[in-house]
Amino acid sequence: MGMTYMENISPLKAVTDIWKVKRGKPEDILSRQLSRLTDLISFARSNSQYYAQKYSELPERISSIQQIPPVTKSELMDHFNDWVTDPEITIEGVKEFVSNMSLVGHLYLGRYMVSTTSGSTGVPGIFIQDKASDTIMKTLMAIRGTTKLKWSDILKVAAKGGRNAAVCSTAGHFTAFSTAERLRLRNPSNGKIRAFSIQFPLSTLVKELNEYQPALIGGYATAMEILAEEQKAGRLHIQPVAILLGGEKLYPNVRAKLESVFQARVLDLYGGTEATAMTFECEEGQFHVNTDWIIFEPVDEFYQPVPSGKQSHSVLITNLANRIQPLIRYELTDRVTMFSEPCKCGRPFPVVQVEGRTDDILKFSTSNGQIVHILPLALKTIVEEILGVRRFQLIQTAPDKLTVRLEVDEGNLRDQVWENVREALLDYFATQGLTNLSIEKSEELPQRHLKSGKYQHVLIDYLK
Repeated sequence: MGMTYMENISPLKAVTDIWKVKRGKPEDILSRQLSRLTDLISFARSNSQYYAQKYSELPERISSIQQIPPVTKSELMDHFNDWVTDPEITIEGVKEFVSNMSLVGHLYLGRYMVSTTSGSTGVPGIFIQDKASDTIMKTLMAIRGTTKLKWSDILKVAAKGGRNAAVCSTAGHFTAFSTAERLRLRNPSNGKIRAFSIQFPLSTLVKELNEYQPALIGGYATAMEILAEEQKAGRLHIQPVAILLGGEKLYPNVRAKLESVFQARVLDLYGGTEATAMTFECEEGQFHVNTDWIIFEPVDEFYQPVPSGKQSHSVLITNLANRIQPLIRYELTDRVTMFSEPCKCGRPFPVVQVEGRTDDILKFSTSNGQIVHILPLALKTIVEEILGVRRFQLIQTAPDKLTVRLEVDEGNLRDQVWENVREALLDYFATQGLTNLSIEKSEELPQRHLKSGKYQHVLIDYLK
């Protein structure tokens, strides 16, 4: 697939291309993958100063992807202007763009989608897609991501007005919020999609969802779990046809609760800002990697491949659809296990299991004894946006107490950053009716989870 095809790809072409391999053979998919990888490497060498230099000592023809050196988010962000393949894109211009919240959902330079990551590994990321990449990712999600939906479900969605609620963080140019806003701005009067902020008090979120009555609702598993409790308590009254999840580990008991409480089909997705449609979930409940557009390499700590059935230290992804900001053997810190055995569903794409992220839903008591649930994503977003914060952990150590572990960027005063974090958290808790909380600073730095090696950002300690 050459550059001309990528530039001119239409939704119809994308649908045709993706549909062709639905029941194909794995070797046919690998052939497509290799052709696309060869084109991508050639394009990156010719149009990205960063890759031209990084690959300068590699042979002209790459015979194995393992010849290509891996890259990390911090490395790419440090070389942002040389990394991108359009010289009009600059880190200075993009940072100015994402600092303006009124531009969420708008196109940078009139032609690029921009999303930011939270910096869960200590380094925030800024990721850009052009129309071709966006078309491919959206088509993958529309065709394969809805595999578990039946035609009767689609008819029910239409009968309910087709309204789609995205329950997400609205505090930045994050993927879910940016996507929802972009779709809303295309047809602002039809009300088919709307973002609902997890920063709102729960009572406000419930009230607005009751008024909107979505046919589809999407968000993090922890957010949906809290909404399920509100539905059980009789405060939330919605009947979505399907619940679309991503960004967090979905545990079987939570899936069962959502299916039971809402009487809805639950669709899970593993993806990221770097490549939204990395996988899809089949009827057997397994994640399959979209290997026609994503190269997915589970590796050990030395970037060597791990065998089938063994958990990796991290995973290297190559997004074959994005040429504006090429991601070639890009490291994600997720621990995954891939399997060579075919799935019972019969699809030719490999199965992967993801360890996932496991932040806790916090439960605080107000001064009059009322329990208030706090979403981990809401707290993470607040702290991550504060200047100088490198890493953090928020630990509930009592029904009315939160302890903060904090690591700051070089050149920042820890005490000043701490005061800003404390004030921001107090302000947020006040909006939730929690004016009685004690927030304390720990002298310890954030610590990695012993098993996953990740930083668990929000956790409960006193009940364990």
